[in-house]
Amino acid sequence: MEITFSDARVWRYIFSSASKFMDSLLLTVNEEGLTVKGIDPSKTALIEFTIPKDSFDKFEIGGESTVQINLEEAGKVLRSVERDDKISLRWNESSITFIFENRGVPRYFTLPLQTEETQKIPELSLELGNTFKMPGDALYEGITGIEGVGEVLLIEGDEGMLKLRSESDLGEAEIVFSTEKGILEEAAVKNPGFSVSYGMEYFTYLKQPIKIAENAVLKAESDMPAELTLTFIQDAKLKYYVAPRAE
Repeated sequence: MEITFSDARVWRYIFSSASKFMDSLLLTVNEEGLTVKGIDPSKTALIEFTIPKDSFDKFEIGGESTVQINLEEAGKVLRSVERDDKISLRWNESSITFIFENRGVPRYFTLPLQTEETQKIPELSLELGNTFKMPGDALYEGITGIEGVGEVLLIEGDEGMLKLRSESDLGEAEIVFSTEKGILEEAAVKNPGFSVSYGMEYFTYLKQPIKIAENAVLKAESDMPAELTLTFIQDAKLKYYVAPRAE
């Protein structure tokens, strides 16, 4: 099994972010491409990273395969990724090798695969009535601008507008994205006036992948999980689900 993708930074930031609140990820390849999934121990957040087969520079597999990767160890390896590195993965029944290559010089890191019982990750399909699309760096700046105020992120929306708000004893911070100002590229709001709160940390965990995403699509609804879809180079995508806070 060997696959090669042109931008190792995407992998670095996603795996690094996931390691802050997850222990392991399941990596699956088949004739359609690659899927990496993980869920945190509290079952508050779930990620699904996908790359279609045609987006790989090299995609040589001997059938469908699933391996479980320890995030702490993989995160240490991926921290060595440089800006222009491409990434290759090779694996067998007992180990996985990460290969980073820049200017024709490969670097090899081999890790043992986890052998304990494979975690169960549910399939999610949500019907959320409010959708907002914007550049990834705009959402990154919004989260960065208010994250220090409080532990709760309140998401609210109306026609043509998305509001992110945080408040605590220290005060209140708010950022507004709108189609009028041109930051929101799309805003489809079926339920104007909705309001829902989440743990702020679950969005700050994902700041680096959000920052390098070509675009970010946030779906939210009162009393429902949020769904954040990030699109990267060569149609790589990350779907991220966060459960709302219990009042």
